[in-house]
Amino acid sequence: MLQKCEKILTHGCNVFINRQLIYNLPEQFFADHGICAIEHADFEGMERLALVLGAEIVSTFDHPELVKLGHCKLIEEIILGEDKVYSFSYLFFPCCFRYLCFFFVSFFLLFFFFFVFIFHFLGIGFWANLLNNFFVFL
Repeated sequence: MLQKCEKILTHGCNVFINRQLIYNLPEQFFADHGICAIEHADFEGMERLALVLGAEIVSTFDHPELVKLGHCKLIEEIILGEDKVYSFSYLFFPCCFRYLCFFFVSFFLLFFFFFVFIFHFLGIGFWANLLNNFFVFL
């Protein structure tokens, strides 16, 4: 069991999230080495968390060089009654969000240049008159 913990330690993570129970010996090993161990995570939640953190879900720990670790700046443990909830803040945005932002910026620029083109060829007077008539009807 400690060999598996040492393999997890070679990955260089400081938070280990597991779907199952973590026994006392591995939990103490992680605590001694500065790793926060979170247990009883549901599978759907882990998939979503991996997506927003930019991480990869791993089931074997033999090749740490192939594993993609996730990033966030703050993890808070919130106790609600008898349950523990973890809040992950200041998340890393994976490349899918970057492409989404690029899409919105590109769409805005296209929209902007379209109106510049329209104003240039039809003249501002036409659009001002159209807007005047529009507001009169409202």
